[in-house]
Amino acid sequence: MVETQDPQFRRESGRLQVGEHGFDLASQRGHVQRVVLAERLLSPDSSVLAAALADRPALIVMTPSVLRHHGARLRAYLHAARPGQRHELMVVRRTEATKDLAAVTEICDRAAATRLPRRSPIVAFGGGVCSDLCGLAAALHRRGVPHIKVPTTLVGLIDAGIGTKNAVNHDGRKSGLGSFHPPEYSLLDPGFLRTLPHRQLRNGLAEAIKLAIAADPVLFEHLETHGAALAARQFRPDDGAITELIRRAVQGMLEELALSPYESIDKLRRKMDLGHTFSPEVESASDHLVLHGEAVAVDLALSSQLAAQLGILRPADLERVLALLETCGLPLTWSKLSADALWASLAGVVDHRDGELNLVVPTGIGGCVFLDLADIDLALVRSSIELLRRRATSRSTSGARLLSLP
Repeated sequence: MVETQDPQFRRESGRLQVGEHGFDLASQRGHVQRVVLAERLLSPDSSVLAAALADRPALIVMTPSVLRHHGARLRAYLHAARPGQRHELMVVRRTEATKDLAAVTEICDRAAATRLPRRSPIVAFGGGVCSDLCGLAAALHRRGVPHIKVPTTLVGLIDAGIGTKNAVNHDGRKSGLGSFHPPEYSLLDPGFLRTLPHRQLRNGLAEAIKLAIAADPVLFEHLETHGAALAARQFRPDDGAITELIRRAVQGMLEELALSPYESIDKLRRKMDLGHTFSPEVESASDHLVLHGEAVAVDLALSSQLAAQLGILRPADLERVLALLETCGLPLTWSKLSADALWASLAGVVDHRDGELNLVVPTGIGGCVFLDLADIDLALVRSSIELLRRRATSRSTSGARLLSLP
């Protein structure tokens, strides 16, 4: 683990302030990211979005589904709350599989065509794909303009919509090109979750489980208590269980980000990389038919099984992890998962993490350690996958635990 007295750590770490309605994350580079918990964001009596936009023109980017569900309300809100202020709406038709630099260029071209001023924001109004595209476009347009994230998915609310990183796929590599460009604001409204399909809701629960395993046993217990109900129905804005989940997950994520907002500390060891070593290969190998959170769930199960076989994780805690994933309707493995392909993919992970694997595995509920290539081998990965496959096929044929896709 990186020690806090390291001079490089002190120079690059941030400061997190916690308030009643949100959080402020300040980096040593002078940037302050304001994360606001704002229910009913598009209600006529809400001033949160208007205050974040201030008196600046804005380019607001969304996907077709977000336009369909929220476009009319957004237009009505902007005209009522910002009379006379200029704003442009843009729809991007991209998915995780087509999230590339060309899409970023489209947003930059639109920003230039609308003569978006230097201090005016690009607003990502959507899920993780939209957040990535807008964040990278904002980093590149005029060498950097502000951006605001309004996440509409659970992954966005607790992960992509509050992070400092933005990336697109490139040359067959997931998130191969990107930047560190924190948003000015992340505006979090759980009410947007009402329009999501249940698969997308479960997809987001995987990121909450990741954080709970790595650093927050209280959140883990909350998910054990409420996970099945949360996965089975659409969330309501007044749902105390989802509000508590989002608040705890967001605070935990920001506390980790505050340690090194720009990942410049030595060894690149981050607890939040739990579930994100094998998952990029799962997504890519499935041509992104396996959703990001589903791939993270597969990674969490595999990393936990590896830890148990190495004697790092107690069998009782392994059972809690796997049972929670099952309770939340998430897969333990993918029917086409290849141990050889996963093992081969680790070379790219080592390159990305500056020469070390830093595979995060749990030591219990709320703790983790980092393993290197010398600590594991292909046979261990293969046997772990087989154990998970046996469990999944013996317990369910519904596809909720053994994910079977074309």
